Amino acid sequence: MTSTSTAPSLGAWLTLDSVFAAELMVRTGFDWAVIDLQHGALGTDSVVPLLSAVQGAGVEAWVRTQATNYAQANWALDMGADVVVVPQIGSAAQAREAVGFCRYAPEGHRSWGPVRAALRPASAPRQRVYLMIEDTNGLAEAEAICATPGLDGILIGTADLTLSLAGSASDVLGGAVFDAVRTIVEACTRHGLDVAAYGGSQEMTTACAENGIRTVALAADYELLHEGAQAALALARGTFAAEGVRL
Repeated sequence: MTSTSTAPSLGAWLTLDSVFAAELMVRTGFDWAVIDLQHGALGTDSVVPLLSAVQGAGVEAWVRTQATNYAQANWALDMGADVVVVPQIGSAAQAREAVGFCRYAPEGHRSWGPVRAALRPASAPRQRVYLMIEDTNGLAEAEAICATPGLDGILIGTADLTLSLAGSASDVLGGAVFDAVRTIVEACTRHGLDVAAYGGSQEMTTACAENGIRTVALAADYELLHEGAQAALALARGTFAAEGVRL
């Protein structure tokens, strides 16, 4: 699913070390889910069980690696990830190195050892590689990064991009940030790449849609758990308060 498609491609973000939580998320109808090794509360031992849970539900499984750990991207592909996402790419040289770890010769220098990936059916699409542009360095080299051979897409790190541009992640919907986002989207379009972003709120998801981004991660598991618990507690407190019960 590319960002130029009419229909959106909507994803979930998995940060919890729980197969059950992952199953609850992906069986609601998401198109894809990111297993987050960079900021998630999980380690590499959890990746294969989570991949099995996501793919077993017929959902595409993405793995975000730890920054600059390009060998981990190679490993995630060996474990059968449909997509790997490599964060904090700030130059065309970094982009070439990251993608090189993910592609077999002659496109790159990925070591042969598919292991679980060998179970992928012959009809399965090629495993894909996304890089994250999320600071002013990457923004300045967006055109060159997007021209990297073997690259399939860019996931825009809007929070870190906002930090880099404005010094605070709170202005993620600011004009300067979306000027930068549009620059990246345009570079992706010129090079035939998908462009993705993290939504996290209705406002952010709307902003993505308005700027031509159709591949959007809607929410993380921990956010939905926290917000759901808060909402249930607030509703219960309100109900008892309406009955004159002091809490």
